[in-house]
Amino acid sequence: MGIPKECKMPDLSGLDPLTNRLLVQLLMGEPGLSQKAKLYRRNFVRLVDKALREYHEAREVILAQIAEAKRPAKEMEKHGRQIFIFEFTDHIETCINAVSRLYDLLKRMKSEKQSPEFPRELRRLLEKTSKSVKNVRNTVEHMDEDIQKGIITPGKPVMLTVSENNDCVVVSKYEIKFDVLAMVLEKMHEVAQYILTIKEMEAE
Repeated sequence: MGIPKECKMPDLSGLDPLTNRLLVQLLMGEPGLSQKAKLYRRNFVRLVDKALREYHEAREVILAQIAEAKRPAKEMEKHGRQIFIFEFTDHIETCINAVSRLYDLLKRMKSEKQSPEFPRELRRLLEKTSKSVKNVRNTVEHMDEDIQKGIITPGKPVMLTVSENNDCVVVSKYEIKFDVLAMVLEKMHEVAQYILTIKEMEAE
């Protein structure tokens, strides 16, 4: 299990939460959308906020671990060294699970005729990155079964952890670069903003 020496996770704290905007729209009604489209849209916005929140928490854990390594030697001798990396695993796993569900929701919204439209080029960009996210998510999901069957890749981590060069999250033989994950989250946030803005404009 890698202990990060530097943080290469881009800072996404500038992306505002969107759930409050969604709540306002729910109170005003959602005309023009089918029941399925409404539910897909609500879940999409909620999961974008969830994924970003968990990403931020995972990044904070890395920063805390780096700060811990810089504590004076005398202080470490007295209190011992704290390891936060398991918290990183928990947060990044929840983040990736949420992102995987967002990809599924994109497909469902696309197939639902009364769902809000969003730019085709944005959807295509996200589709190009779905495989790496799905590979990591599915590996984590089926890890217990792989352990039981004895098919674990030798020398590879069995839980999500930071790579040796600190630039990606890795499990078994799969990895996701932090800059790619950050880009996906930014674009998912952009899709959520787009479908919220359309309904706000229609309500005016």
